[in-house]
Parts: sequence; C-alpha cells; structure tokens
Amino acid sequence: MDNLVYEETINTEISSSEFVDKQWLYVNDNNNSSYSGQVVIDTTALSNCGQYLNWGEAFLAFPMILQVECPLGQNLTNNTIADFMVGLKSGYWQIIHSLIVEYNNSNVVQQVPYLNIFNSFKANTSWSDGDVKNWGALTGYCLDSSDSWVYNNVAYVNTVGGGGALIPNNNIMASGGPGLTNNRNAPYVDISSFVASETPATLEVDIPALQGSANGGADTPTIPLPNVAIPQVPFVSSAQNYNLKTQATNYKSGLRSSCYNKGFWQRQEWLIYDPVLNTGNNLTNFSSNQSALMSGIVPPATGVVSNVSGYGAIFQSYVQIGTNATVAFRTIVFDAVIRMKDICDLFGKMPMVKGGTMRLYINTNQTYFTASAVSMVTDVAPYPAYAQTISHAELFLTSAPVILGGGGTNPVMLASADIGQGLYPINTQSQAVSDTQTMAVGLSIVRTQFPQLSQQVSAPITSTRLYCPAYTMSPLAEQRLLSLCPTKKVVYNDIFYYTFSNVGPGTFSFLVSNGIPNLRGCLVCPFLPKGSNGVVGNLPVTTTDTILSPFSSSPASPDPISLTNFNIQISGKNLFITNLLYDYEVFAEQLVSSNQLNGSLTTSLQSGQIGFSDFENLYRYYYGNISRSIPSEDGVAKAVQVLGTNNSTQNINFIVFLEFERTMTIDLRTGARIE
Repeated sequence: MDNLVYEETINTEISSSEFVDKQWLYVNDNNNSSYSGQVVIDTTALSNCGQYLNWGEAFLAFPMILQVECPLGQNLTNNTIADFMVGLKSGYWQIIHSLIVEYNNSNVVQQVPYLNIFNSFKANTSWSDGDVKNWGALTGYCLDSSDSWVYNNVAYVNTVGGGGALIPNNNIMASGGPGLTNNRNAPYVDISSFVASETPATLEVDIPALQGSANGGADTPTIPLPNVAIPQVPFVSSAQNYNLKTQATNYKSGLRSSCYNKGFWQRQEWLIYDPVLNTGNNLTNFSSNQSALMSGIVPPATGVVSNVSGYGAIFQSYVQIGTNATVAFRTIVFDAVIRMKDICDLFGKMPMVKGGTMRLYINTNQTYFTASAVSMVTDVAPYPAYAQTISHAELFLTSAPVILGGGGTNPVMLASADIGQGLYPINTQSQAVSDTQTMAVGLSIVRTQFPQLSQQVSAPITSTRLYCPAYTMSPLAEQRLLSLCPTKKVVYNDIFYYTFSNVGPGTFSFLVSNGIPNLRGCLVCPFLPKGSNGVVGNLPVTTTDTILSPFSSSPASPDPISLTNFNIQISGKNLFITNLLYDYEVFAEQLVSSNQLNGSLTTSLQSGQIGFSDFENLYRYYYGNISRSIPSEDGVAKAVQVLGTNNSTQNINFIVFLEFERTMTIDLRTGARIE
C-alpha cells in the first residue's frame, strides 16, 4: 500500500487521447417489416463511414412484443394484478436460434442451431457480478435459482364428479406445469397451526425473511408473502397460538419446493413497467407527480397507455392493458439488446478496422402457444368444520409451442399458478372447482406475427438494428497504428453442433465427430425429451421437450441430470486420465476453469455465475478443455467420442457442442481480408 501511495504521488497523468471523436451508428435490417423468416442485416452503410469500427462493442436491438390474451369473462381484466404472470428466460439471446456471419462475402461463422444454449453456457461461466449489475437488465440476463425446480411426473388424472365434470386431484406440483418446472417466482411462509380467542377480519403476515415449505402437508395452509391475508376463519374460543415454520425449523429436503426462482422474478421486475396511475401518496406506485416527468402524459387509472411515446422515451419497456371484442390482453413492449460478443466469439476478437462489410443471417425463436389453468379447492384438515381451504390450479399447455423464424426453443416463461405465484390472480381461491382459465401467449419481433392473436400490436421501433461505434483517430495515432500493425490476424472460435436423442438410463458411448481440426473444447448439455417431461393423464395436457416448455428455465440452464463415469476420447485417447465419477471432480477439474477470468486461479479476482452448489442442483454442464496439443498436431483432424453413465431414471437428450479455432488476417486500413 505504501508503494502505491508513493507511485501515485510522483506519477504524472497523461490526458492526451489517440481518438478525437466517437459516434454510435446503426443500420436497420433488410427485412422490410417481414419477420416470419430470417433477419438479415448488412453493414455496408456502417463500413462506408470512413472511420474505424469497433465490433467488440456492437450490439443488436430487437423491438419485441410479448402478449397474453384471455377470453372475455375470465379473470384477466384491466384491474387484474398480473404483472408477474409471464416473463422471459435468462438472456435475450434466447431469441436467437442460429447465426451466420459473412465478411466481405466470405463465410466466417457457420450456421449452428441451438446457439442460445451455447451462449447461455458462456454467460453462466464467464459473467461477473459486476457484469450482471451493469448489463443484466439491458440484456435480460439473471441466473435462474438452482434450487427452485420441481419435477412433476404425476399424471393429471382427475376424478369424475357430479354431472360428469372432472374434479382436479390433489397434486400441488401441477400448479407449476408438467415435467420439469422452475417457474415459482414468490417466496413462502407456512403457518402450521393457529387458534384465536376471537374472529379477526384477516390475519396478515409480513415477514419476508421467513420461508418454509410450499407443501407442508394436509394440515398446512400455505400463504404467500408479503402482506397477503388469510381468508377469514371462524376460530373457536381458545388462546391464540402462532407457529411459524422457517428455514431453520424445517427439513432441508422440504426447502427445495419452497424456494423460488429469484432470477425469474428479477428478470420480470426489470422487464415490466406498468404505468398505473395512483393519485394518492403511496410511494410504491406510479403517482400523478411522476407523470410530470413524462411530457405531461397522464395514464388513465386502468393502466391503458394511450400515448406510448413518452414512456418509450425514458423507460426500457411498457405494458399495454385492455380489451377488444373477444379478449382481454396484456402486452409488454420492450427492446431486447444483445451484445454481439455474447453470441459470437469473432466479434469479441475483431480489431478496430476501416471498411470491411459484414452480413448477418439470424434465425429467431418467435413463439406462440396456448395454456390452461384448472381450479382446485380442497378442505384442509383439521379445519373442514371451519371451512378453511387452500387452492391451487393445475397448469398445463393445451398446444405445443409454434416457433416462427426458423428457431427451435421457447424463450417465454409462464409463472406458477400456485397460491401467491405470478399466475395466481388468473385462477384464485374464489374460483369454483374445475373452473378453467385459458390463455394464448405470443412473442414477436416488431409487431404481432401470429394471426391466432386477435390484438395486433406494433413496437415504436419498426426494424431490428445493429449498433456499432465509429472512432476517429488523430493523424499521428493512426499513422503509428498502421506502421506498427498494418494487418491483424484474428484468432477466434467457431462451433459445431450434434444431438443424441432418447439416451436411456445406464452407460452410453457415442461418436460425436469423425474428424475436426483445431479442437478447443467439448460441451455436453443434457435435456429431458417430451417423453420424459411430464405425464398427460385424462386432461387435455400437451407435453414438450424442456427446451420448448414455458414452465422450465431450459435452455438457459441445462436440466439437472446426473452423469457419472464421464470421459471424452480424442482420437481414441481419454482426455481425463480416469473417468470423472464425482461431482466435485467434474466441477473443480473442468467446469470452474472453462471461461472464468484467469481460469479461476486468482483469489479475489473471479467471474462466473455458477458455483459448486449451483452445479450440483441444476447447472450440470459437462465440459472438457481439448485445446492442449503439440504444435505439429495443429490442423490435424481428430475424432471425438463421449462416454459415461446416465445416472437418472429417465431417457434424456444430449446436445453437444465442439469448439474449434479459426483464423483470418485483415488489413486494418481497408478492411480487406488477406487470408
């Protein structure tokens, strides 16, 4: 410390800059407002600006429309508190399914499906907490909680009541959806027993720190936090006795289902701006004095935004609420910003260059699906005589997601319909048994792309944009740059992709590739297929792969599938001297150093969002660094084989990515590709 103080005292600050100007420029896509296919962006207009472009700072901006519609007469109205019923999976790059990059009419990045899965792995293992703080809200990235998932493999088999109506069974897990779900977005507290000497109007709990089991048993009414009143109960005359269950007075195994997905909630909180006017003094709501900052625009009390330009000027997103002749709707209009270096390694490695034209071909994951929530009301022992009840809804898809734009995954998440969760206001305790609430959900670029949605909405920005900064150097700085470095060799990674479907329990071994040169890494991601992701039963339930499910965090996370005896063979030689048998081996020997700053070797200087607990619970990426080789083997094609044991009881799908090195040399003054 003393040396630092001394050096700062004697050092002279140099304030001169090599640059005299920096301007942010953008180009629109070439789609002419048609987004049912590829998004195509040509950078010729940027390249002809005569300045140095820094592609490492470039980003895409997609104007997005996220819509939910329910038939008139159901619970979704202008006054329904449903801001947290729907959201997006982690990272706006979930919108992108594949990307092709051409440089000066030559392919430099090949098309790879499911690119968003690989990009999620890179972000999850490289972003620091500071990156999330600075860029998380803008790019829609916040890690899903690893201990909040539930696997519901119980069939939706309901009994037939009077008049032939189906009465839902007591399957609390069904409130989140079939199969693997990670969509609970609110914490819980349990009140396991209580009696009182009088009949209060309500009993409220305001203890956010308390969090217990979400399903404590038949005698455990479950209520959400904060400040959600328990329905009035005619208590018998006796002494009052509150018994609160907390994290410290519960079984560890009981805490899994009680935990909520904090990342999902945070992304919703970032995304949703609901300008409901509040003329009172409640500081937590949008108030009349705040409207003075928005060009005098005052929204009506229902929250319907009649003039959105003022909101779009200073807020990232806004919510439109209303009805038409057939449906009630909620629409979130937002701009999805995606940094190019987060989806393509080339952009992170490109130097500043004049000229040089790029052309991007982007396949997208625009989606449409329908879902239903069927009410259930059950007496809770020992309170049937007091009419004390709990309620939840059985949530499920009624149609498989339709993916528009050439994609293959679903970027949208629906919240759980359990008590106090985001979808609960659509299906509340007041609903009759078997009451069904239906909804249609769509995610579109620029404007509504699905004719199944009756409300057609357009974003204020009418095209996708690519932004890039242009730098102007001082003459001396430019002369020095071109004399020292007239050309630049760009070394970057590209990827291949492979899938292996319905791999059963037990040992597996499959050949990934017969031969690829310059290999750098191998990533194995396990996911549940449709046949392992929930049981249909006698309700009109539609099941899907987890990467298509709106109830799961996949593909922003892998599925929690345990693999043992894991190894990767490169041209018949084991990458690991012994098979990786234990979780700590997979994490400490490979995953923790995959993309982290300095390979996680420098104490107190770290990056990456996945810790060992996260890996054990959910983020089971299986990675191997295969970049180590002698120089004579560079350019030699090598076969890759993956082997191990599926330690689960389910058939699973593997999506495997192979990283390999590519190079190109660029003339910095003209942008010409030399080789």
